[in-house]
Amino acid sequence: MISILIRNKNESKALKIALKSISAQHFTVPYEIVVIDDHSTDNSIEVANEYGCKVVSLDKPFTYGYAINFGVQYCQYDIIVLLSAHNILISNDFSKKLVDYFQNPQVAAVRCTPIANSKQVASSLDGYITISKDNYSHSKDWQNLIIANCSAIRKSVAIEIPFNEEIRSNEEKLWCLDALQKEYAIITNVPCYFLYNKTNNSKANVRDIISKYQIDGIRVKSIPSFLLILLKSIPWAINIAFVTWRNTMKVHLNSTLMPFKYKKGNYK
Repeated sequence: MISILIRNKNESKALKIALKSISAQHFTVPYEIVVIDDHSTDNSIEVANEYGCKVVSLDKPFTYGYAINFGVQYCQYDIIVLLSAHNILISNDFSKKLVDYFQNPQVAAVRCTPIANSKQVASSLDGYITISKDNYSHSKDWQNLIIANCSAIRKSVAIEIPFNEEIRSNEEKLWCLDALQKEYAIITNVPCYFLYNKTNNSKANVRDIISKYQIDGIRVKSIPSFLLILLKSIPWAINIAFVTWRNTMKVHLNSTLMPFKYKKGNYK
């Protein structure tokens, strides 16, 4: 049995697409959709009601961690899928796979795989990875910890270990580290695929960098390294621009010459 928890504010268009993708799923167990709405002024609530969601408005100012803790209270099932309004579920067998992964009572969370990351998709074909306190490598596994836009958590663990309500971002990663310390396991690299239909802006990226530093004290690459990366990227960017221009010109030239070289019905 699965609860799908969506945090939303003024995302009615994206929310409708996400809910359509949920309705296309082949659920093998009972499920519900809980939308935690941060006082939207668009028609988000009407969209949520159209798809039979349970809609609850936040009772105090939004933080990412608080919205999850608040929403967990309204989820009736022990497996909770944290889903962004900007997500489209690609796999249509999420429910069966997720229930199977949670058969082990020590599993606190399962991270789904974004199809935009071809490396992770290819890796998921080789089987899932179980992360525990004993085998966790921060440099390797930080990126494998759950992401709040499409992962599943166990409700009982979320109640035992609430999400940090003060951190500006990466609240789900910090929660994973706390869960690992309490001997729970995180499963990642699973063949449950989704499309995150939004590009993070610089503000969100800076927020992620700051919150990660608050968690582990490790800075991102220094400015000299950044400049080196920038310099290395210039030939790469020029090459992409040239290849794009060349291909566009080829298409344009062939389209222009087409009436002189070919005739309708003649396939030679």
